[in-house]
Amino acid sequence: MDSSSIIAATAAVLSMWIVIFIYLWRIDATARALRRELERKREHLDATAPSAEVSRIHEVREDAPVEHR
Repeated sequence: MDSSSIIAATAAVLSMWIVIFIYLWRIDATARALRRELERKREHLDATAPSAEVSRIHEVREDAPVEHR
C-alpha cells in the first residue's frame, strides 16, 4: 500500500470515530434532558399530591369523641 491509501484509510476511520462520538454525545444529552424532565414531573407530583395519615384507635377513653359505625 502506498502512503496516499494509508492516509485515506486513516482519514475514513477517524471520520467514522468522530461521527460515532457526536452521535453518542447527542444521545447522552437527550437522555440527561429526559431524566431532568422526569425528575421535575416527579417533584411536581410529590408537591401537589395530597397526603393524609389514618390511624386506628385501639383504646377509647370516656371523654374522647369517637365515630361509631
